[in-house]
Amino acid sequence: MITQHQLHQHKHHCSFTSLLLLIVNATTLSTVLVGGLSYAPWASTTLIPVVAPAPTSIPSSIITKPPVSSSSAAVAATTTTVTTNNDNHYYRNPHYPDLPFDNYLANPFFKRINTDYPGLQLIHEEPYIFIVNNFLTDNECDRLIQKTIRTGNSGGSSSGCTSKNDGKGVGATMLSLRPQIGGGSVIRTSNGVVCENEEVPTIRQKMVDLANVSDCRQLQHLKISRYTEGQEFSKHTDAWPTECAPVSKGWVNEIDFFGDRKRPIQGCWSSRNKPSHNNYMTCLVYLNDIPQGMGGSTTFPNIGLHTGIDGCNFYKNPSPMDSTIRQDDGSEWDWSFGHHQSVTVHPTKGMALLHFCSLLPEYGGICDGNTFHRADPPEYGQEKFVTQQFFASCPYWDVPEDSQPIGRISNDTI
Repeated sequence: MITQHQLHQHKHHCSFTSLLLLIVNATTLSTVLVGGLSYAPWASTTLIPVVAPAPTSIPSSIITKPPVSSSSAAVAATTTTVTTNNDNHYYRNPHYPDLPFDNYLANPFFKRINTDYPGLQLIHEEPYIFIVNNFLTDNECDRLIQKTIRTGNSGGSSSGCTSKNDGKGVGATMLSLRPQIGGGSVIRTSNGVVCENEEVPTIRQKMVDLANVSDCRQLQHLKISRYTEGQEFSKHTDAWPTECAPVSKGWVNEIDFFGDRKRPIQGCWSSRNKPSHNNYMTCLVYLNDIPQGMGGSTTFPNIGLHTGIDGCNFYKNPSPMDSTIRQDDGSEWDWSFGHHQSVTVHPTKGMALLHFCSLLPEYGGICDGNTFHRADPPEYGQEKFVTQQFFASCPYWDVPEDSQPIGRISNDTI
């Protein structure tokens, strides 16, 4: 991340075409998009849904496309309304931006997902973050939650340790959860289960259709995680650094933080050291609602941290992340690179959240440090259930023990 002073020094060398300033007219959109969201270079942006009645459709009279500039300068501030990318407005989540897909489709570095998927909504550019409202039905969500519960008559086997119910589970008598591992200096206190593929064929097919993958072996086993009050997953990446990369030592100052310079030769452990491959995409789905302001959100706190070649835009000229430009006091796992944007997505039952944690293998599989994210802890009296689907860029991969199934969880096939 370059400073404001460095930004002025580089202004003749860097292209900021993709930095779009969106100022939402709250008066016009009082029932469609509540709360203005201002996008500005190097400014903090938090996308938090506000409580408001969701319309079943968006009047065509207020649907417009924001202008797309062809100049190399930042696009001037533009007043716009919710943008739609297909005709099915019913699935739209009016509490988040709905950006056009043009820049994403023009970017060659990331996996091309199915942009015709019903309700697909781009809420942030660079990094590209998508949501799909109602991706899973209420019934599918409830049944996935039940797979974390051992009721005694489910006919299934327990996946790991069991403990007495604390009263918060949905119809629970016993829990069948395993501790989940963060790795390195990452703090992870949640618990979860891992599904056999034959238990969740419908869910996997939805993931395949959305992600537009040709080989279902690229889908790792579906995980279901439970976060009780105060449990968290601190800032982390879903991509795989190469073996002995500097990140394994914590927040250190290195010019190749994820070890991506040797990835074209060495690969990474997860891809069985196949050159240039990586985990390149994640889709998580919230399985229950949490009241606004009660935690449990997914936050991307460091957008803008990872720059590209010569400090320019990573999404135009990507390069391995250089952490030697950090500006903080060196505290472990607490970087400061000046002013960042942050994006926060609040748990909504059935809503999918998809992002790309690394580049395609043909571009080196470089980890995107701008997609560091964390699972914020639920607050008093709350818990969160979420299912995670990780995608590898190759069909052959390995995962840690806590990401492997140890038998069918229950007889319910979803």
